[in-house]
Amino acid sequence: MRIGRTLPPAAAPITFKDIFSGLKGICNGQTEIKRFESELTRHFKVSHSFLVSSGKAALTIILKSLHEQHPERNEVIIPAFTCYSVPSAILKAGLEIRLCDINPDTLDFDFDQLENEISRPCVLAVIPTHLFGMPADIGRIRNITTAKKVWIVEDAAQAMGGESNHQKLGTLGDVGFFSLGRGKALSTVEGGIILTNNPGLADRIARQMADLPEYSRLETLKLLIYAVILNIFMRPAWFWFPKALPFLKLGETLFEPDFSIQKLCAFQAGLSRGWEKRLKQITLDRQKAVRNWADLMSRCPSEKMQNIHLACQAKLRFPLKVTDAAALAGILAVSEQNGLGLMRAYPDSVNHIPQIRDRFRNMTFPKASAIAGQVLTLPVHHFMKAADIRKIKQILTPFFQKENKCLP
Repeated sequence: MRIGRTLPPAAAPITFKDIFSGLKGICNGQTEIKRFESELTRHFKVSHSFLVSSGKAALTIILKSLHEQHPERNEVIIPAFTCYSVPSAILKAGLEIRLCDINPDTLDFDFDQLENEISRPCVLAVIPTHLFGMPADIGRIRNITTAKKVWIVEDAAQAMGGESNHQKLGTLGDVGFFSLGRGKALSTVEGGIILTNNPGLADRIARQMADLPEYSRLETLKLLIYAVILNIFMRPAWFWFPKALPFLKLGETLFEPDFSIQKLCAFQAGLSRGWEKRLKQITLDRQKAVRNWADLMSRCPSEKMQNIHLACQAKLRFPLKVTDAAALAGILAVSEQNGLGLMRAYPDSVNHIPQIRDRFRNMTFPKASAIAGQVLTLPVHHFMKAADIRKIKQILTPFFQKENKCLP
């Protein structure tokens, strides 16, 4: 067990100033929530925004609202390599998961396969994912879905603050959602945002929202305590401590379809105060780190280690494809010893999740399964110091073809 400076793989700052704003938010009540909603609609230039308890809660509400309009359709297409919260939300909504393989060079859909999947008469929606903040090709998906009248639900859970062709991610589909959980681009401890310009869908979402429970006083108190804990223990000087506690399951990917769905509370809305300025700075910090890692990869090409996405947008983590399993294991072991925050992504493709693999018998998604064993992510958050970057480069350098030219 490492004791000492340890980088979290991803981190969204929650300061004591933010916590004080959260306490004021409790006093303001619904006014604070309306303020946050109004700022979101203005910033993202959409007609409707809704605030809920998590990103997967947001997706569940979206899917229930869509199914309400099209009860004859019950299938939702998702990438076979994605966050486990996505299939859990589909099942929570009472719908069927339909998997599509991926392009391992972009982590976007395999579009040839997607065209075949969308032709199925029971398809309700397709969920492109901006995985790690890397923009999915929504325009290409739009071209495929238009004639089929399939809804595009944009999974921007990891992409708040990102853009594609000067358009804000989360606003490119028929409806989009963000996560405000810990480790995301912006955090209110937990939370989710829904954005849409479709008035009919907004009405159905509003009806779903009306029936949602609110956070109790005890639950709000727990959020407050958790915010203080995150303020302290997400710092590299202290992150080693929660990481060493196995019951917290930090870094584990869990499939949990039984989750609560609530309205965002006034404390969380208060935590968001000043979010536009904060998000802009966070995005700039991540862009700088991404350029640093991308520059290293471009100057030091390797057959064993490849940059997955060439564009230098802000990412939540910087993904690399490591094709040598022994090399990947060695890198992760050295990172763990030195507390450098390198980690794998999701442990396997969705069809291999133990709780639901029987749904995908005799179905294979070879590209998704392969990439699950190859993805290595590098931290890009503001806690990284120059010394951390040098140490990470030193770990990676032996796997480059021109290692003597890689380090400054």
